[in-house]
Amino acid sequence: MVPVANGFAQEPPGEPAEHAHEETIVITATAVGARADELLQGVSVMGSNELSEDASGGLGDVLSAMPGISTTSFGPAASRPIIRGLGGDRVRLLVNGVGILDASTASPDHAVNADALEATRVEVVRGPAAIVYGGNAIGGVVNVIDGRIPEKALDKTVEGQVVAGVSSVDRGNIGAVRLQTGTEHFVLSGELVRRYGGDTRIADFARTPALRAIEGDGPRNRLPNSNLVFKTGAIGGSYVSDAGFIGASVKKSTSNYGLPQEEDARIDMAQKRFDARARFDVPLGFFDQVSADFGLSDYRHFELEGGDIGTRFDNEGWELRTRIRQKDFNGWTGSIGFDGSRKVFSALGAEAFLPRTRTRDLGGFVAQRRNFGSWGLEGGARLETRDLRTGFAARSFTPLSLSGGAFVRPSSTLFLSLFASRTERAPTDIELFSDGPHLAESTFTRGNSALQKERAFSLEGIARFHNPGWDTHISVYRTRFNNFIFLSPTGAIVDNLPEFIYRQENVTFSGAEIIAERDLWAGKNWSLRGDASLAFVRARAKISGNLPRIPPLDITGGLNFEIGRFENRAEIVMTARQNKIAAFETPTKGSSIINLGTTYHPLATNDGVRLVFKLKNLTNTTHRTHASFLKDRVPSPGRSFNARLIVDF
Repeated sequence: MVPVANGFAQEPPGEPAEHAHEETIVITATAVGARADELLQGVSVMGSNELSEDASGGLGDVLSAMPGISTTSFGPAASRPIIRGLGGDRVRLLVNGVGILDASTASPDHAVNADALEATRVEVVRGPAAIVYGGNAIGGVVNVIDGRIPEKALDKTVEGQVVAGVSSVDRGNIGAVRLQTGTEHFVLSGELVRRYGGDTRIADFARTPALRAIEGDGPRNRLPNSNLVFKTGAIGGSYVSDAGFIGASVKKSTSNYGLPQEEDARIDMAQKRFDARARFDVPLGFFDQVSADFGLSDYRHFELEGGDIGTRFDNEGWELRTRIRQKDFNGWTGSIGFDGSRKVFSALGAEAFLPRTRTRDLGGFVAQRRNFGSWGLEGGARLETRDLRTGFAARSFTPLSLSGGAFVRPSSTLFLSLFASRTERAPTDIELFSDGPHLAESTFTRGNSALQKERAFSLEGIARFHNPGWDTHISVYRTRFNNFIFLSPTGAIVDNLPEFIYRQENVTFSGAEIIAERDLWAGKNWSLRGDASLAFVRARAKISGNLPRIPPLDITGGLNFEIGRFENRAEIVMTARQNKIAAFETPTKGSSIINLGTTYHPLATNDGVRLVFKLKNLTNTTHRTHASFLKDRVPSPGRSFNARLIVDF
């Protein structure tokens, strides 16, 4: 099921409308470049309309509206997506197919340096995508497509978008300007984005009742030190032709935000990034297209304590990805690719829990798909190497990943598939070599240099039913990990913090996602459409039992009512109580959140002008995200009214 912009054909009253809103969407974050409704894995797409109308928080918070996705939710500024209970290094975050190259995997208080407000489209592949992107895509892929490097000639001399908005919950404001101009073969682009938020309003006490009984009441109604400011500026350009394009862009991002669990702790971040991309259709025997994507990053951030620098994090690196697409040969399609990356990461200062570490990755893959008409096959293989070195230790790994699946179309309205994969992931620098206090997680963290490769065996079955006026997507999956790497308490106290060490154990993840959409009614100039989704995941270790921070069952139901120039939506998001917890966790109460929204097109002759009004958390309910390290101290925002003006030209 792929969310796209809604629209309806006019039909006699009382008859369901045809799905005029549907479009063919090709997912770029896969090896075979298949249509979204023909993939053997769960996939979701957030398009430009949704992003410009609703993107206002961290990447994880924005994507958490998708089934099967939760968020680390470390306050209003920092959030990283969690896919099917897996996060951190097991979910690959990309910008235009290349790694983000920030420090967000190192700690949940580190913001992802890719704001959803900058994107024109976000693709999410749920489940293993290691064939193309390596073992650290064992849980899935999030590909942020920003359009900074133009891929085709413009339809007009100047194209762009202006977004301006305000929000009541944090007295915040956002602004974004995107412009493209050029000639037949040369296109230039520019972008400025700014997001500001003051201290966030919450429904009641920040701390849970159990924590208040121990530490006192603490903050109420507002989260102290939760303010933020994010800024991005970028320029780019391309040479484009009928055969393809080649281009480059330069981007600078800065952010400064508070950590609400500490009264005077802040993060001051900056990244300079250079990207280059090329894609051309060329006759090369069995191949017809060659592409290359390159990213170079200089990232640093300071963790400030009372205005003084406590810890400095640096991440300098690059990543190169190449791909050669195969021609259709007797029904076989696919691609081969090669990639490499190098990064040097360090944490120096009061929270220097990781020495300066160099990580080098190299890999290559092949993927094939065969369509036999009413059924087909798909398979792939990837071999990669990872080499990690510090001043006192070194480890090397050679992961191998394999995948295969089959699909069948029993009728024009039904698609069934079964997908299996064997994926290997090498440990990260933090898992191997960390040794020191990690205040964001309130732990003294010790790495384990004896860690082995993590191996996952995954099986996923999908059923997609599409009929005029009706869509259903059902996905059921199970993944068994050998040598799953996770933090485990030792029972010791070091520097007044509980000691945790990385260790390995066999773990099983299982779950399901169900998404349904239905055209309910349509008149001459109005229509009503309903949708519902359910996502569920369980994760248990063979010896330790429940894994920590696993999202509970959540159910979302919504109604979309369009009349004239108005598009209206009402939804309820129900999150179940999570009491299947690890030994050092606390349970999390369930909640129900009601959201309302209206989009108004004021100009009958210009659909590019929109006024968007959102009322989030109508009943001012206290909601806590179980996957968050701060769930007992920092709830989600309270009732908020958002207004936004969007002009596309």
